[in-house]
Amino acid sequence: MNHWMAISPEGTTTSPNEMIYDNFQVLGFVYAESEAAAFEKLKEEYHYLNGSGFDEVWFYQIINRKPYINYLGKEFSLPENEIEDITEQEMVNKVTNILADNGYSDIVFDYRSDDSYYFEAYTDAIQEIRVDSDGETIKVYDRYIGEKHFVHLGNFNV
Repeated sequence: MNHWMAISPEGTTTSPNEMIYDNFQVLGFVYAESEAAAFEKLKEEYHYLNGSGFDEVWFYQIINRKPYINYLGKEFSLPENEIEDITEQEMVNKVTNILADNGYSDIVFDYRSDDSYYFEAYTDAIQEIRVDSDGETIKVYDRYIGEKHFVHLGNFNV
């Protein structure tokens, strides 16, 4: 059974700064043996697409279920003016390495507040990660984006 993504070149989206762009729309994801079977399964599982105005549908087989996530306007290594001091830069580098060693990927430092550092990263879903610093030990907490509470992942020496 193959995993398929159905998209349509017919659509528009509004960006956060309220610009309207023509783009592709993701219509759904299905499991099927072939493109033809995926098309039939899409019509069956996403019945609201029938009569929705979308006419042209493209199917792509998803080989790797882990998406490559990046952020427009964000860099994986922060510009020096966004890091308060060299100690903070060192801590961000150490924490990034610890997170990578623990299975996180596409790690992005987001911000710091008091003794906590916040990152976004990917394991099996995009997650927000809070790292509390207490001298030479850090406590790592993660939560799936949209969940309310952080879960303690573990303590690590830096």
